[in-house]
Amino acid sequence: MKFCCPTCGREEEIIADRNPLCLSCHVSMLPESDYSELWMSPYIAIRRMATISETVGIERARLDSQFKREREAWTTAVFALALHKLNGEQWWIEIETIDNTPDTKLRQLDQSSGNNVIQTRSVEVVDWEENVDDIMQVISKKCGRAYPSHYILLVNARNSGKALDFDKVIEEMKGKQSPFLEVWVVALVGPDDMKIVRVAPAALSIDLKLRSELEIAKKQMPFVERGTRGSGTEMRDLGPLYLPIPRRK
Repeated sequence: MKFCCPTCGREEEIIADRNPLCLSCHVSMLPESDYSELWMSPYIAIRRMATISETVGIERARLDSQFKREREAWTTAVFALALHKLNGEQWWIEIETIDNTPDTKLRQLDQSSGNNVIQTRSVEVVDWEENVDDIMQVISKKCGRAYPSHYILLVNARNSGKALDFDKVIEEMKGKQSPFLEVWVVALVGPDDMKIVRVAPAALSIDLKLRSELEIAKKQMPFVERGTRGSGTEMRDLGPLYLPIPRRK
């Protein structure tokens, strides 16, 4: 099993010892965790993708199927930041590890009724790439498939070489049969500027300064998991975790 020192970041493969100490810092090392039923904050999901880019290079991080789940979590995290700016809701991202769909889930603990209620948003993520001229080709292909009516479609507009006319997309969506509850487009429009636009069923636009929103998101618990029913809480703070960069199988 791989372990990581929470102080110096030293990683090591250790077989016999399940509670090793860092040889340099002499503190308990963190064991390797995985995505199963793990909720991560938007800050963690976005920073994780940045770390992968710094480690393996931007192009590989952007294109390699090895990091597909991390890219989908990044897109979902940007959407979560937009929802927080819109209405103050705090969401965590869960990467789907068993079923083919949805790609991710947004999770939230709602206590507005006086009880602990887990709110879930199922999210399907798709990229608009350079080899496709019109973003509507991507949306139409997704809308032509059978998805549950409660799913949200997130389109990550990575095609920086093509103009994106949101008004045109919104107008075209009015005449399209969509299986999705909502369709949103996530677009980088400047070095630090994101635009998140709902194009169906009704138009809504949210502008983000990514660095500023990440500073706010830092305060959110980084990793949580669903708690035990009846324990007084429905989620549990896991503290620091070690999630190594995915390795090719």
